[in-house]
Amino acid sequence: MGLFRSNHSTRGGFRRASFGTLLFIFGLVTSVFVGVPSLHQSLTKNQTPVTLTCIELLRGGVPEETSMVVLRDAEIHPPAKLDLNAAGLSDSPIGEKVQAVLAYPRASKLVDKLVRGDVLPRGMVKRPGPQPLRLSPGRETAEAATAETSETGALVAHVSEDPTAKYICAIADQLSLPVPEGLRQAAKIPAFSLKPASTIASQQNALMWCIGGGLSLALGLVLCGSVRLGWWSILSPISALIGLPGVPLRSGRGDRMTWLLSIMIGAAGIAGGYHLAFEMGHLGEAGGIWAWQAAGVVSASFGTAALLGTMLSMREKRQTVSLDHDALSDMVPSVASKKTSKKQKTQSENTESTDPEPRPAALQSMITSSDYTRRYLDPRLNVSPNMETASDVQKQTDSLERLQFDSPLIIEIARGEDTIEATVQVGCRNLVLAMTDCLDDHMRLRMVSILDDGHVVISGNGEDERLTETINGEAASLRTFVTTKAPKLVTKHLEVAAEIAERRHTKMVLLEPNEWRDVIHYSERCMADALHCAQCEKWEIVDSHYGRFAYPPQPVSAPAMA
Repeated sequence: MGLFRSNHSTRGGFRRASFGTLLFIFGLVTSVFVGVPSLHQSLTKNQTPVTLTCIELLRGGVPEETSMVVLRDAEIHPPAKLDLNAAGLSDSPIGEKVQAVLAYPRASKLVDKLVRGDVLPRGMVKRPGPQPLRLSPGRETAEAATAETSETGALVAHVSEDPTAKYICAIADQLSLPVPEGLRQAAKIPAFSLKPASTIASQQNALMWCIGGGLSLALGLVLCGSVRLGWWSILSPISALIGLPGVPLRSGRGDRMTWLLSIMIGAAGIAGGYHLAFEMGHLGEAGGIWAWQAAGVVSASFGTAALLGTMLSMREKRQTVSLDHDALSDMVPSVASKKTSKKQKTQSENTESTDPEPRPAALQSMITSSDYTRRYLDPRLNVSPNMETASDVQKQTDSLERLQFDSPLIIEIARGEDTIEATVQVGCRNLVLAMTDCLDDHMRLRMVSILDDGHVVISGNGEDERLTETINGEAASLRTFVTTKAPKLVTKHLEVAAEIAERRHTKMVLLEPNEWRDVIHYSERCMADALHCAQCEKWEIVDSHYGRFAYPPQPVSAPAMA
């Protein structure tokens, strides 16, 4: 049925939210940890390098005029393997587990990406513990730096401060976690990261990483923000939190003021991203600050997501208006046309509903003359364990899904010892509940709508023996149209429901997909009442409540108009 079964499908929403979360995480990691450093290094690659010694770099720090340096006495100490003993982490249980995982043969590629070479003045003996001058991660980076120093005797590299040890100690202090003494001593010494100029990516590739990661982050926000909250938010709370900013624009909500505010927020996010990255983070300049640069990219991504979300909300709003016009305005004649064509439409309705065979005269006479009545009992409803339906039923449910109905739910309806399977779908902007089943090779279709005064409108295709006559009761209005296509029955049903709602000065209630039990029970009870009043059946019907629906019909709580 596709990745996303329907706009209101819970399973489709869970898939969309999960995919959006993956895009969000991928975009965040890619743009912040790959795109931003690569772009900053590529923009400063053409700066005039300053010739320094390793000791001068440690004492003076990063030069103010450039980020490119030539270390004339650099000697590369390539990494042998990832050793946690140097930082004292192997003494802890966590460190031992990490060491065991990274020692696994299949993790060799990951280890090669994580290890870092050390840079020391020529002739100086390497001491245990973290070194203040280190190459950027990657065994290939260390090999390129070693080859360059072997040929030229110097290393041309992009230099930046490396606050990793300081960040780890600061976070550990905030969380009251123990920190190895070696790592704490390393945090007190200024540390620098060196990226050989020969390994710096081109501006085009770095820009692609940065923009691609930012767009992936923005698309993840849009996907998570466009999904209706449901049970999936319990299984994936991170996705629900990511999508919270999109609630005001979700499902075509909002008006012009909401869209204007969202556009202003999006523009402010993009402008704030430029300020954070270039003005405060000094992107492409000497002494750039990675944290501000990363914050700028994230801010610009959130701004882009706000603009995309606004465009999609406006588009869905237009589609909603168009759908309402096509499904309601075009299907239901105007008040003026009703007066002129009322007689013609009545004749057409009578033509549609007189095809079913009338109730046998003997049976009707027995029902009318008998005083025996049965107490009405609700059918038993359960979700069916079957995952597939008959091919004829599948065709009808597929046609309803194309009309933006929910994906079908297969249920069991039991009356006495008889049990049948049926499908339930809610659609037409949540105004109609559609039921489909096949009994004795007869395809039975039923459409149910409820007005805000509790009145029920039920339409069938004439195959249900209880729904073969036109009945106007206080609790329900029953209509029959001879058709084998669910979309056509939806059209006829909406036309009749809108006409009855206008005549009763009421509105149609929005039905939630999870209310299918209440709607079926309530509509069946009201239909039994209508059949009893029309002397087609005899029932003793007592008062009952089903969620926000109550029999005898009462105003439905929280009514809404699509």
